[in-house]
Amino acid sequence: MKRVSARRAGGPPGVTAGVDIASVSRIEGMVRRWGERFLKRVYTKGEIAYCLARAYPARSLAARFAAKEAFFKAVSSWHRGGLGHKSIEVVTGAGGVPAIRPHGRARTALGDRLACLSLSHEQDLAVALVVTSGPTRQRPGRRAGSRRGRRGSA
Repeated sequence: MKRVSARRAGGPPGVTAGVDIASVSRIEGMVRRWGERFLKRVYTKGEIAYCLARAYPARSLAARFAAKEAFFKAVSSWHRGGLGHKSIEVVTGAGGVPAIRPHGRARTALGDRLACLSLSHEQDLAVALVVTSGPTRQRPGRRAGSRRGRRGSA
């Protein structure tokens, strides 16, 4: 799938978005099959504690999984790989509002940009939307306006 930054797509400069959908039953199956090994590989201690205390842990786990994937998509226009699932933590703020807390490489990738998160789930699906805004960042080694290496450009 070709990724297009918000700027190339006609959006405001410095704004990117990522969205992801996760299957609640798929996450539930992975927890059943791999147990603590899966949880510790993907989620932080805080996320595990929060989700397992909920009435339907798999819904919360799936929403957080989708949030991590959405974050990776949102930053992919200026950052390539090297981010693990645990480098993104979904926390619950005042009034139950979800937020992203980046750690390590994810914090470096985000820099001084703002990341906003929205989560929702219905039956077997959980969806997350991450929108970042702030100063436009370039991938290392690329000049502003450089079109070299872009396939399918007009």
